[in-house]
Amino acid sequence: MKDNGNRRVVGTYTGAAVVISGMIGTGIFTTTGLMVEMGARAGDILLAWLIGGILALCGALCYGELGANMPESGGDYYYISRMLHPSLGFLSGWVSLIVGFSAPIAAAAMAMQIYMAEVVSGWPVRSMAVATILILSLLHAYDLRLGIRIQVALVVLKIILIISFIVGVFLAGPQYDIVTLKEFNPEFWLQSSFAVILIFVAFAYSGWNAASYIGAEIKNAGKNLPQALILGTFVVTALYVLVNYAYVSSVPIERLAGVQSVANTVGTSLWGAKGGTVISFFIAIGLVSTVSAMIIIGPRVYEAMARDGLFPLCLGKLNNHGVPSLAVGLQGILAVIFALTSTFGALLIYIGFTLNIFAALTVFSVYRLRKQGGPHIRVCRGYPLTPLVFLIFTVWMTVWSIQSQPVSTISGLGTLASGYLVYRLKKKKSTPPTNLHII
Repeated sequence: MKDNGNRRVVGTYTGAAVVISGMIGTGIFTTTGLMVEMGARAGDILLAWLIGGILALCGALCYGELGANMPESGGDYYYISRMLHPSLGFLSGWVSLIVGFSAPIAAAAMAMQIYMAEVVSGWPVRSMAVATILILSLLHAYDLRLGIRIQVALVVLKIILIISFIVGVFLAGPQYDIVTLKEFNPEFWLQSSFAVILIFVAFAYSGWNAASYIGAEIKNAGKNLPQALILGTFVVTALYVLVNYAYVSSVPIERLAGVQSVANTVGTSLWGAKGGTVISFFIAIGLVSTVSAMIIIGPRVYEAMARDGLFPLCLGKLNNHGVPSLAVGLQGILAVIFALTSTFGALLIYIGFTLNIFAALTVFSVYRLRKQGGPHIRVCRGYPLTPLVFLIFTVWMTVWSIQSQPVSTISGLGTLASGYLVYRLKKKKSTPPTNLHII
């Protein structure tokens, strides 16, 4: 079950492609309308997306240092288990299985079909979301190299489509006066609603740590892994800010309130019904890469936990093509259940709140790594302020989201409680992970 060199097939640009495709998903095409509904103005929206990009870059620098020094698969689970405590690592892995990947896979598949429903009247959103999850799960359960090649092709297509959308909006000419785009409401920044908006943004940016989950499959991980994280995060931040500028400069912001298919509304406003339909179709196609990326990444966490005896050993078993196929299958089943039973809006808060906790714990692990001393690879520029900025904003968002959205946050806390109970049961039968591998 030990990793071997034959698995290391991912380079810097391929890793960055995994990061980009994991990040650019449902959030950028759906959450802006929810932000407007909560009271955000144009300037507040652009500020929130810029803050999200800065936080993602801070996080990428921290994960890059952890991944460069501990080049194994498993992401948060592996780092937290070794740097903080096995129980926290287990909870991270538990959350990854339920919240980190299965629920976002369902959300991305549903968003894809929501946009397809703008193209084809009566389109069966839930059933087609299930079909998308199953087809891509079967593909990625078969062969790693084939899956990576398809993933790279999908992310290149996605970037081309997004840039085309941005350029098309700018060529159509701004519909809004530039003064309107500078509308800010400083009082709004101190309210719980702005914290929840940042939760939405954090969800849209989630995936900046994607390459860390496949550390065992990255060539020369000490160099390529942090480069992939930083490059992918920088590209996505630029695209996100430009896309939202395109949104708020082309449509009266009130028209976006509560809208899930934001890009369709913008396309329809600028180019008519046919233009909106074309935009929706291309976005739906682009979202395939998001679903695909998460299906690739998630099972590497369950594989790492199986190696440590915390998940069933069968989830760590690799097929002849180096893929933990049973782990891919389990994740696919859970994603299908979410797609059949959950609403899109509820998933966003549930996912964002819960994932923020473990992202913060992982970033905090950088302090522990530095305290150990030794000839570590230093990646985190601006240390110790870089992780501190990430932690302050994350704690602030988490506290306010509990107050503003108690039902969704209670669901997240319930997931943590159930995970801790499972850990206590497993602890009696297994030895905590100690095989720390630091370069």
